[in-house]
Amino acid sequence: MMVIAAFRYSLGRMTYIVKDCCDWLIEQWPNFREGTRALIQKELEAAFERDDLARRRIYAEFNHRPLGHDCDREQWERVRRLWEVKG
Repeated sequence: MMVIAAFRYSLGRMTYIVKDCCDWLIEQWPNFREGTRALIQKELEAAFERDDLARRRIYAEFNHRPLGHDCDREQWERVRRLWEVKG
């Protein structure tokens, strides 16, 4: 439960916590249960889809980006590579 809580708390933030969480997720990934990894993968992929859409919009009502600023998105891309490399 704490893995998912930390992930969900950090997703979309724009603070130091994003890098810290991503570093930790990458380090601990082999220790997580398959169900935990699958849930993180599913939710992160959905966040990438929403973020891609938000970044393509020219006239967005709000300047909200689901993955945060560019530097935050780069951190989540590091986590995403955990399953993209194997795919």
